[in-house]
Parts: sequence; structure tokens; C-alpha cells
Amino acid sequence: MTTKADETPQYLGHRERLRQRFMVDCGNSMPDYEILELLLTMAIPRRDVKPLAKNLINQYGDLAKVLHAPTHKLLDESNLSTNAIVLLKLIVTCASRISSNYFAENNHTILSNWDNFLDYCHNKMAHKEIEEFRVFFFDDDLNYLGDKVLSTGTINRSYAHPREIIREAIEHKAVYVILAHNHPSGDCAPSEADKRLTEKICAATDIMDIIVYDHLIITLNNIFSMRDAGYIIPKRHNGEEERQFKRRHHK
Repeated sequence: MTTKADETPQYLGHRERLRQRFMVDCGNSMPDYEILELLLTMAIPRRDVKPLAKNLINQYGDLAKVLHAPTHKLLDESNLSTNAIVLLKLIVTCASRISSNYFAENNHTILSNWDNFLDYCHNKMAHKEIEEFRVFFFDDDLNYLGDKVLSTGTINRSYAHPREIIREAIEHKAVYVILAHNHPSGDCAPSEADKRLTEKICAATDIMDIIVYDHLIITLNNIFSMRDAGYIIPKRHNGEEERQFKRRHHK
């Protein structure tokens, strides 16, 4: 005789154990595939999603790469449902907004949170399949005022006109800007075009008393700083910048 307990799918007990394990330490002791599996249970209620989670990790490499994978690939190549994709992308959006709010509400300058800022840039841009040019805006005390994508390009080229950067900086009431663009190729070394563009933007913004603090080139595995490499000459605008810059390079 078949009982009601016998008819209960075995994966339901497994899901409950996953939830209990997560609650112990917020998932810190769980591998990537189990975190992803737990996420997928929220969007796929009647299916054992453990094999799917493992396949996604194997396909993309780690949890972060799954979350940032292009929607069309998750839909076409991984056969994920729209509900599952929305949930994964929702996690990315929430993380990005939390980071943005952290910088906006923090009373310390961005330079005292430089590593966190680089993580924020990486999360925003490293997983893009085409180049994106983004500008981050800061006030006189280097407090974060927001950021904006000014252009997107092909797989290896984006364009940013100094006039647009100046217009946006004035609109944001910014004194400092940090430029950033990604290299989908994975090579973070600046091209000659990158160097010329940086020089052109610095010359134009300098006339308007807007300071380009840095130009970052972002890849999946690295971030290149044009300021650190000497392509941008540091300008002393206030004592705080000088102190933070010294701390940053003499840890």
C-alpha cells in the first residue's frame, strides 16, 4: 500500500535540508552549486534542480559567472525558464544597488573605500560581452555622486566624447570623475586608442576644472589603472586626495 509519505518527492526533503544548512551561516560553508541550487528551488518548484545547478557551474565556471551570464545564453543554451532567469538577474541588480547606495551614503571619501569601489566596478562591467564606457562622478571631497554609461560599442570598441563627459559632470555637480571601460577580450592592457582618448579627455576636462582621477580598464580577472601606470598625472586638488592616494600606494 502506497502512503502519502511514499508519494512525496525525495527532493523536497533535500530542499529543506539545504534551507536549514543555509540558515546556519547564511550559506558561507556551502559550495557555489548548492547556493545556486537553493536559488533555483525558488523558481522551479517541482523538479530536482541539483543536476541543473551543477551543470551551470561547470558550464560557466563559478556562481558569479552564472549570475552575470547573458540572458540569451541562459535562455537558449541552458534551457532556464524566464522565472529562473529573472530571479538570477534580480540578485545581480540587488547587489549592484546595495553597493551603489553604500558609496552614496558613506561619509568617507571613495579613496578610503578604494577596494570596495573596484569590486563595484568589476561587478558592473567585467562580465559584459561588448565594450561599455562608464563615468563615475565625485564631489570636491571625493564623495560618490553616481555613475552613468555614456557609450557601448562592439566587442572591442566603445566611444566617449569629452563634451558628453563634461556635460554629465556639470549636471552631477562633479569636481572629479573616474573613467572606466571594459575589455571583453580579457586583456586589460591599454591600447594606443585608449591612451589617446584618455589624454584627450583629460585635456578637455582640465579646461573646465574637472579632474580625471583615474581611467580603469576592467576585465574578468584584472583591473588596470592608468593613473597607477603613469598615463594620468595626479593633480593635487585638496589635502584629502593627497593623503588617501599615499595610503593607497603605501599599504
